[in-house]
Amino acid sequence: MSETADLRTPAPSVTAPQLAWARAMLARPAALLIVLSMLFGSAMILLNPPLRGPDEPAHFLRVYAYANGVILPTTEVDGRKGIDLPARLHDDYAFFRARTESIWTPGFSFSTAMNEHRILRAVRPAQEDARDPVFVPFEGSESYTLAAYAPYVAAALVARVLDLEFVTSLTLQRFAGLAAFTAVAAYAVAVTPHLKWAFFLIAMLPASLYGRAVVGADGAAIGFALVVVALALRAITSPSRDPAWHPIWQRALWMTLCVLAKPPQVAFILLEPMIHRWRDWRTQWRTILLVTAPGVVLTLLWIWAMDAEMAAWRVYADEGRSPEHFSLGWKLSFMLQEPLHFPRAMFATLFGEAFGLWRQLIGVLGWLDTHLHLGVYILLSVLFLPTVFERLSFDAATRHRVAACAALVIAGYVTAVFLILFITWTPPEEPLVWGVQGRYFTGLLPLAGVIVAALANVSLPPRLIAGAALLGAVISGTACIEGLWRVNWAG
Repeated sequence: MSETADLRTPAPSVTAPQLAWARAMLARPAALLIVLSMLFGSAMILLNPPLRGPDEPAHFLRVYAYANGVILPTTEVDGRKGIDLPARLHDDYAFFRARTESIWTPGFSFSTAMNEHRILRAVRPAQEDARDPVFVPFEGSESYTLAAYAPYVAAALVARVLDLEFVTSLTLQRFAGLAAFTAVAAYAVAVTPHLKWAFFLIAMLPASLYGRAVVGADGAAIGFALVVVALALRAITSPSRDPAWHPIWQRALWMTLCVLAKPPQVAFILLEPMIHRWRDWRTQWRTILLVTAPGVVLTLLWIWAMDAEMAAWRVYADEGRSPEHFSLGWKLSFMLQEPLHFPRAMFATLFGEAFGLWRQLIGVLGWLDTHLHLGVYILLSVLFLPTVFERLSFDAATRHRVAACAALVIAGYVTAVFLILFITWTPPEEPLVWGVQGRYFTGLLPLAGVIVAALANVSLPPRLIAGAALLGAVISGTACIEGLWRVNWAG
């Protein structure tokens, strides 16, 4: 055969196997979520300096306490609950805590900080440190339950057994949380009968992805919210006569975890009445109670055991306010005397801070100091819209009930967030509620998607929906990596 003939011979095609693999992956959004979440999340963990997550220093302390058997903190200094850190561990913790506050100092870069830390570790004596432990206050994390921290605590126990130093221990905790809460989000995508790609994209938004890549409570809160919404949709879709499709214990377990992750998530108990027809509520009250009561009871018991501690001292100590104004009894009395003050403050904050809350809901990283490019927020918002236009397999009455209950959950959750922050953080004379962050509301997006789907009752082409979700996921991960590099390392 001549050389010319060889050149004209078409190369063996590899397009068919590639297309077959692509189709197989598109049919498994849960598997795609695991791959992309672990890929982008791992890069984010390595790029994100120690303690740069939102409230990560406080969460690290609480995880350390749990790993050392401190379930109900009793150690107090000047009325503040905390934990005694070994001197060596405190050296590293204090070093990086101070560096996180230098992020906007001209010329500062974590490259220099990491080199400085390596030098300091190299000159430390090798023998056991004989210094006394150092007390460090929790700064609000004492109120979080083990439900939000389980994978981090497991990693902290391993780190203690292996005698790992601070940075390695924190990194191990981050990877444990990423893996565990990625699995939770993927489970939600796998079990939901509707809006799989919407759930997929919600789990891959910067706020969700970043929440899983740092030590904190956001990964658990968003993941559990996705699961309880998915299980509610599955219970409605599945035939009630088939017990295999109605694992009540499963809904009870995930609902309990959801409520225990953060107190405002008690509003998600309204998902259980959503499953049942209006006329069946009287006969199904035992099932509703079985699913919802454990989380509510355990949360109330935990709040009582913790004496409703929310570290309000951070406000009145820094601002020179009266501690009395942040007590539950005084604030409730104030609300009775001024019943319109809280609603006005809540709506003024919602509408006055709408732009910032929207960006934070999509994802503002770090200590709310790492903004992504504005186009990223716009693109992700636009790409999310087509993923929620999917026809639900419910009749009109069921769709209306689902939309109404989902709206009640959203209203209840938002009110609970504002009420808690108003009571524990906001001075009574302030016109806005202090401490509200958009990332608190990312877990409501699946409910917003359910409302749109139930009311619109139209479907877009499946390929368009999948394409929008995948594109949004890639944009999210890429934007997070770019933002972390730009703010922390580019100098």
